[in-house]
Amino acid sequence: MTGDASGPRYIVKSDVEPRSIRVDADGNLWGEVPVILVQGPIGADKEARVWSPQEREFVSSKFTPEVPDDLPGAGMKPDPLEAKSVPEFIDLMGKYRRWAGSPSYRVMANRVGVRSSSRFCEALKSDKLPTFALLNAFVVSLEGTSADFQRWASAWRALEGQTPARPRRLPLAEEAE
Repeated sequence: MTGDASGPRYIVKSDVEPRSIRVDADGNLWGEVPVILVQGPIGADKEARVWSPQEREFVSSKFTPEVPDDLPGAGMKPDPLEAKSVPEFIDLMGKYRRWAGSPSYRVMANRVGVRSSSRFCEALKSDKLPTFALLNAFVVSLEGTSADFQRWASAWRALEGQTPARPRRLPLAEEAE
């Protein structure tokens, strides 16, 4: 994807094989793929404008791009259940964002209808577990599935239970009476 949330973006068409595949000197694979030119918000129940070659203009369309699966056996999607600490969990959140194509925080915020994109940035720089609501918005903004969110929520709950409880103030002798 290129461009910001309000400007045009290019999204690879799903279920299409690349053509003219080649390998560069670093071993990276390159190929030609058909793309869709999109304007406006993208996501479930969002009205986007998609370029129509027949009409030679943008037309309204409900469009939800897919994050393609890894090749069988590659399994590159970060697994939040591997996190044993809050810093590891936050690190995996960053890796998950990169796995999903590194959309800008503004694009992520627009996908879920959040006004401020800074909350995603702050969550990835923090040493604290994000709120459950922010985690939900994070996974949805990266076009995660319900199964993805279930894994993230399970990992969050396991780590949330590890956070030390606030010390309780014991009543003074005169208050106890």
